[in-house]
Amino acid sequence: MGLKVIGVRQLRDELASVMEELSAADAIVITQRGEGRAVLVELERYNQLIDRLEYLEDSIDAMTAERDGAIPAEDFPGV
Repeated sequence: MGLKVIGVRQLRDELASVMEELSAADAIVITQRGEGRAVLVELERYNQLIDRLEYLEDSIDAMTAERDGAIPAEDFPGV
């Protein structure tokens, strides 16, 4: 379905149906006074995004350390 945008008032008035629609939508953007304020995603999708973000951050840290001449952990005895 893609991205859906709804206002806070609609969310409050139609919470049950919005929660049902969430499984079909990638995300639902919640607006207040016409401005985006929050994003609603299914918990499983949120956890996937957090896992991916942590992996990417770890990858960047490793690449930065390698670039800066850090010694890889596997080069230390007993590691």
